[in-house]
Amino acid sequence: MSSLTAQTEQLGPLLSVSEFTVKPGHEMQFREGVKAWKACYLENNGDWTWRLWQRQQGPGNVFTLASNMVNWAEMDKADEAGKNCQDLVRTLINPHIESGSNHISRFQPESSITAPLSGDIIRVAFYKLNPQNGHKMMETVKEVLAIRKSANIEPLGYWYQWLTSDPESPNYHHVMPYTDYAAMDIQQEGVWDTVEKNAGKEKRDELQAAFRSSLENSWIYIYKLDKDLSRPTK
Repeated sequence: MSSLTAQTEQLGPLLSVSEFTVKPGHEMQFREGVKAWKACYLENNGDWTWRLWQRQQGPGNVFTLASNMVNWAEMDKADEAGKNCQDLVRTLINPHIESGSNHISRFQPESSITAPLSGDIIRVAFYKLNPQNGHKMMETVKEVLAIRKSANIEPLGYWYQWLTSDPESPNYHHVMPYTDYAAMDIQQEGVWDTVEKNAGKEKRDELQAAFRSSLENSWIYIYKLDKDLSRPTK
């Protein structure tokens, strides 16, 4: 991305994500521990808000804790309510966790839905970029979105760029929200079909090739919101 583009694009908020793999047979204990911590946090008038999602496919029993931050400075703030409840994390939650990881990503507002996230189901596509052609991915995404916008089709989901990662982490992920599972059965015009209809087959083939060449790997998981263990708003 050129420095000029970086300066003119709107800088989105951060998303802090912690992923926990729960030990086999420990899901009930894990849930009860989180419920106890949540009750303690609310009793202490904590300000933090979060969503806890349970992954529906893939290895292990994985829960993903996601919360928004306006900027990095929020990590400097003291959370007294959290401190008052930290013993519950150590005694009632941590013993039931097999492994965990954390990362920070940044929301990409110019390529995403403007409305806040809603719905109980999300389909998350992860993209790990090819070292040689990775720069082409978001360039292609933005061109595709522009073509779809010319056809009066707004973005359908939310794009995030990963700012912290390990060697196996993706570089971007895209979140597609659904009200429920039934909403996933609703057929919509495919992205590439829209491109071909409005820009021609040659342009479709060009953009498809650029997008595919930008990727080293990609994968998709579905997550379900656990309302009892979440606090999306104060």
